[in-house]
Amino acid sequence: MQPIRDISFQDHLHPILIIAKYELIVSNFRYPLRILTRFISPILWVLPFLLFGKAVLGGTDSAVLYELTGIAHMPTFILVGTIITSISFNMLWLMSFAIRLESYRGTFESIYSCPVNKFTFFLGKLLASVAWSSIYIVGLLLLGVFVLDVQFVWSRLPDMLACVALLFLAMYGFGLVISGFLLVYKESHTIIHFLDGLISLIVPMAYPLAVLPLFMQKISLMMPMTRAVIASRDMLIMGESILHQGDHLAVLAAYIFIAIPLGYQFFKYMENKAKMKGVLHKY
Repeated sequence: MQPIRDISFQDHLHPILIIAKYELIVSNFRYPLRILTRFISPILWVLPFLLFGKAVLGGTDSAVLYELTGIAHMPTFILVGTIITSISFNMLWLMSFAIRLESYRGTFESIYSCPVNKFTFFLGKLLASVAWSSIYIVGLLLLGVFVLDVQFVWSRLPDMLACVALLFLAMYGFGLVISGFLLVYKESHTIIHFLDGLISLIVPMAYPLAVLPLFMQKISLMMPMTRAVIASRDMLIMGESILHQGDHLAVLAAYIFIAIPLGYQFFKYMENKAKMKGVLHKY
């Protein structure tokens, strides 16, 4: 049987844009204080690391930090790590709660009766995460420029943003896995808070990778967040081109082409399991 009409690119793109618009308006833009705190929260997030670093180093520059990383200015080092990890955390929260939030809002049945597959639904959530995280990035960059006197090579900012875009796609597989897990086991806050703590420990957000034990370094280098942090520092602080980040980009690409299909298959498996157990609709 022939389809009634061919499905164009716009037909695929339209529901993704609608879902992203819905997520941004319902969860964020309709509440002015959320937008305001999106600019303020970067200060609250990064300030403890900066104060602790200054207390330990006795200033903003460190010969030891330079020896380990080639970067001497501690606030610049920490700020780039904070930008990347905050994007990762935001991505995990929004993607992992993509379905669970619909139960909380009372729109779960509408989502599941909508003639759009879940991969498209999650892409819309991903696009919303990109837009929402962009505000966070702007807030951190403004903090760095006007308060911290960061030492960035601004001509490499497009390279760093391209790396961030790859990170979003690499994290997509993680989000699908966690979202599928939460369909059955429901312990959303417990799982996400545990992952937040684990990522904060093994990803070199506020300290060099070299200070971790060797086995943790190996685990960390397998994570897309670590690769994005190191590559972003190399580009935005050291002035290297994105073309010189082959090892880091290869890990991100592996997650994009391997983790996303596996993550979606895992989500479908957990979705079927939730249906069999009769817990899909339960909050």
